[in-house]
Amino acid sequence: MKAGNDALPWVAKALGRAGLLPFCAAPLLLYLDPGRSDYYATLIASYALAIICFLVGSWWGVALIRRSPLALISSNAVVIVAFVGHALLHTPAFLLLCAALYPSTILVERRARIFQAQPPYYARLRLQLTAVATVSLLLTATLL
Repeated sequence: MKAGNDALPWVAKALGRAGLLPFCAAPLLLYLDPGRSDYYATLIASYALAIICFLVGSWWGVALIRRSPLALISSNAVVIVAFVGHALLHTPAFLLLCAALYPSTILVERRARIFQAQPPYYARLRLQLTAVATVSLLLTATLL
């Protein structure tokens, strides 16, 4: 492992890619073990909610430093939409909602000025991780 600030991109990439494992495992498990689909659906829906909360929760740090009330409000709005979707929608519909929310967060981060200070490696990583997670959620929703 690299020392100091050079380790940050490596750690972020490793953790981000490890975070894709549940997304990638969900459709595979549904295909291989359809008898436990309700169990797998509950797991991936909960994980998808946790990740969306994690992603937009990180906006708070940036928003507080850059004094952006709009970013704070946007973060909360995404969490509320995701939470209500998780509570009220059937799992396939909720996964489709998350498959729309994940790319939406990238659009916000790419267009909002306060996020322009993101390092280039992180912007690329977010795009890659979001693409894989979104495709996995779409595939999972179709298998349920």
